[in-house]
Amino acid sequence: MKIVGIVVEYNPFHKGHMYQINYAKESLKADYIIVIMSGNFVQRGKAAIFSKEIRTKMALECGVDLVLQLPVRYATSSSENFAYSSVAILDGLNCVDELLFGAECDDLNSLKEIAKLLINNKNLYVEIAKDMKKGNSFPRARENVLKKYIGGKFDDIISKPNNILAIEYLKSLYRLNS
Repeated sequence: MKIVGIVVEYNPFHKGHMYQINYAKESLKADYIIVIMSGNFVQRGKAAIFSKEIRTKMALECGVDLVLQLPVRYATSSSENFAYSSVAILDGLNCVDELLFGAECDDLNSLKEIAKLLINNKNLYVEIAKDMKKGNSFPRARENVLKKYIGGKFDDIISKPNNILAIEYLKSLYRLNS
């Protein structure tokens, strides 16, 4: 039996989400799909377009087997907290075999390399804090500092929202030894 976990908002549910569910079943051979979904408030603190009940019903009707709600505290948090708490919930179930996520970048090794750099190089965060003192947000400061550390190799990767989440999911998996 294979169980795949996916972190979602489905705000709203669209064809890309359906593609991901089908991919889990057909390509990853998932017997079951568990999603961690934001409730009535989604990342960035906005109210969801549809209620959590409607989004849950759409997910279940489209092939998801279990929907668990990400507590609002984490659903509206930074990408790092959003990803970590979601992955921690899936990891804590002790039954999820794979985490499936989307990203603009299809090079998993590059995403892993960036995640490991962020975990293993604590000096990055000192530099990020310095950049934030110049008035930049954390995401912008992190992007600026990463560009200095890794040059142009990953410039396109570190600025795209789904890549940023993918890197955070990978960091979470490493931190949890999952």
